[in-house]
Amino acid sequence: MADFYTLLEIPRNADSTQIRAAYKRLAFHYHPDLNPGDARAEELFKQINEAYHTLSDPIKKSRYDARLNSYQGYSDHSDWQWRAYQQQQYQRWRQAHESRYTFDKEYFKIQGLAFLTFLIIAGFCYGLIHTVNYVYELKQQENTRQNLQLVSQVNNLFTSGNVDEAFTMISNLIRRDPLEYRFVIAYDSLLAELRKKADREFNESNLGSSLYHLQVIKKYEHPTRFETLRKIAVCQYNLEKYDSALLTLKELHTVQPWNFELVYQIGLINLVNMQNASEALEYFTLGKKMFKESLSRKYGQAFEIVMNPADAPDMYYDLFEARAKANLMLAEYEEAITDCNWAVFLRPQKAEGYKLRALSKAGASQFRTLCSDLQLARQYGATGIAELQQQYCR
Repeated sequence: MADFYTLLEIPRNADSTQIRAAYKRLAFHYHPDLNPGDARAEELFKQINEAYHTLSDPIKKSRYDARLNSYQGYSDHSDWQWRAYQQQQYQRWRQAHESRYTFDKEYFKIQGLAFLTFLIIAGFCYGLIHTVNYVYELKQQENTRQNLQLVSQVNNLFTSGNVDEAFTMISNLIRRDPLEYRFVIAYDSLLAELRKKADREFNESNLGSSLYHLQVIKKYEHPTRFETLRKIAVCQYNLEKYDSALLTLKELHTVQPWNFELVYQIGLINLVNMQNASEALEYFTLGKKMFKESLSRKYGQAFEIVMNPADAPDMYYDLFEARAKANLMLAEYEEAITDCNWAVFLRPQKAEGYKLRALSKAGASQFRTLCSDLQLARQYGATGIAELQQQYCR
């Protein structure tokens, strides 16, 4: 309970004048306006204000004095009881500790037995752990020996020509024990050896055997590498397996849809080897789009005005020449003329662009500049021009 007399620094028998004087002095000292931002001064001012209003009122003061006297009497009585209780507890603790231990023979005997028991348990645990480790090491050694034998069997299958059986066996071993690094190393070693064989045969133009080994590699290589698929497509094309070559190139195209060379090769095989002008035109059109996007990124939208045609790769010219042929086969003469315009723009000294443009103009009945294209084609070395000139330029 707060002691208002102590707070105002006045005696219990202070009269109203002393109370008022003490209030004014302390209120002036702790007033919030004189102590901005001081939370403690603000709290003291509130307590001082409460004390003054209580002690300056005779009725409130008498009630407060009665409560204060009752509280102090209770506190004094409680303090006496607490000290007696603490003294009693201390005496009990002292008696308990005075007779706690007796260091006699019986004490040392018990301690010795406890230490001996500890040694026995520790020895037993050490022996048990040592035995378990020994058994585990033996098991690991036996497991290693068996795994090495299995790897040896895989290698024997591979060297004897049973390639699929070797890969099947090592794949099953890896699934059974994926944490055994020897199996993973053996698997990678088989693939590496196959790649060496396939590359050697590929370089020696032994394409049939190379294709076989490359297809085995594709079967067990996860994921299949781009170079593996590329060499498979080359082997298939040179072995005149055009359908298979197209499928492989399309698989490559899904991996690298931005690869302009792949798009051109797929279109060219369709046009030349499969006589499928419609599908060829689809891929050539995709190539034309890639051509425009590439040069727009480099030179801007008006790239044909800014660029030097000689800086463009030959494959761009090849694309428009092939696209013009596909459009000619499909009787799309206007599109063919546009393709020839691009071809002539990119390589103005190549005869085929002029010849194809003349044929496209003939199909579109645009005879006015046809003969000049034939004359340029003949100038740059195109064949079969005399017959065309005789037909269209009399």
